[in-house]
Amino acid sequence: MTSVAIIIPCYNAGQTLAQTLESAIGQPGLAELIVVDDGSSDGSADIARRYLPADRVIEGPNRGVSAARNRGIAETRSEWLLFLDADDLLTPGTIERRLAAAENADVVVCDYQEFSTDEQGSPVLSQIRSIDWPALRQDAERAIASHVWITTGALLYRRELVETIGGFRPDLPVIQDARFMFDAAFHGGRLVPSAHIGAHYRIAAQSLSRRDPVQFWRDVLRNGRQIEALWRERGTLTSDRIATLRDLYDNAGRGLLRCEDKSFFEASAAGRTLGLRQSRHARIATPLARLLGLRAVHGLLSMMGRP
Repeated sequence: MTSVAIIIPCYNAGQTLAQTLESAIGQPGLAELIVVDDGSSDGSADIARRYLPADRVIEGPNRGVSAARNRGIAETRSEWLLFLDADDLLTPGTIERRLAAAENADVVVCDYQEFSTDEQGSPVLSQIRSIDWPALRQDAERAIASHVWITTGALLYRRELVETIGGFRPDLPVIQDARFMFDAAFHGGRLVPSAHIGAHYRIAAQSLSRRDPVQFWRDVLRNGRQIEALWRERGTLTSDRIATLRDLYDNAGRGLLRCEDKSFFEASAAGRTLGLRQSRHARIATPLARLLGLRAVHGLLSMMGRP
């Protein structure tokens, strides 16, 4: 019988975890539900134990969301895995609907809807987001490396593929979910749609990418370097993929320059080695930054309206 495990990594999610658990408990098709508390200091684990048996709440030191998800993978046995963030919600019946589309799939993909909360704490639904299926069907690896992203709560992964990937990457603390989806495509995972809104994705004022933009852009750069190495090793670095990497390095460089972080120079160098003409921004900013320094060039370009 097909079974699904929901894995919820949790770090100081006391304000949202109960609602997340309530959206998951009782879903038809659910076999296992586990919370992996990543060193919370706000009593999140106690909240989880109100809903789950004690052995389904795993506590440990703070090691990051990738380590928490990987612990959840190791603690479950179900054929399918759903990674639900501790502030997001599942829609009623979504697991059953995803399983109905899963026969020839390694990853089942549904839509999701963004939401926030009003002053009374009630959800306010907003934009519905869908994945770019035409881009995925043309070149899934390139699409995910460039712009295709969807929240983990809207994905259902076959365990066999997850084990082939080897789990989430702790060395990409901010964008590990995007890299995991790339790895699924890289390893030949078959992505199949399930046409419904399967998750509600909370828009947080202080997401990790906003709290630590330097780490975010360093992750983008590191991820690009790793993907380039994979494509080169496999002999699949096509001209289209080279162009995608050039744009990725350019975006990372712009972000790192705004942060006045010296990794900007690595992003610029990575773009040059691809052999394509770099953007005007990179061609102007790189020599100026060597001459004047990152802060001065960031200020100068900002005054010119080219941050």
